[in-house]
Amino acid sequence: MTATATAERHCVGSVDEFEENRFRVFEIAGRPIGVVRRGEEFFAVRNRCPHQGAEICGGRVSGTMLASDPGEFLYSDAEPVLACPWHRWEFRLADGCSVGAVTGKRLVTYEVEVDDGEVYVKLRGGRTR
Repeated sequence: MTATATAERHCVGSVDEFEENRFRVFEIAGRPIGVVRRGEEFFAVRNRCPHQGAEICGGRVSGTMLASDPGEFLYSDAEPVLACPWHRWEFRLADGCSVGAVTGKRLVTYEVEVDDGEVYVKLRGGRTR
């Protein structure tokens, strides 16, 4: 899919076109960028895992296990993560950091705006590292 641009923002569709937890991938300024809806929030990431280059938008969006006491398992979906389909490394959608500091590499993320029912990805001035 191709996004349409207005100034620094690239329109990728209307809010209603996005299914919960399912990426739509667009070619924006020569970059493959996936956009996903999680509740009322939208996130955009470059469709490339920083570990070994997998098309990460094919991975699962969910919560993750939290640090806890031995023998105790705590799951939280308060902070959504994206798990790479190749090796299951998890990255926080909000900032691209790896969960559990598995790596210092970060998923490239972009700012998303919703304006009058339309979803826009910003390439400049957003979260890009």
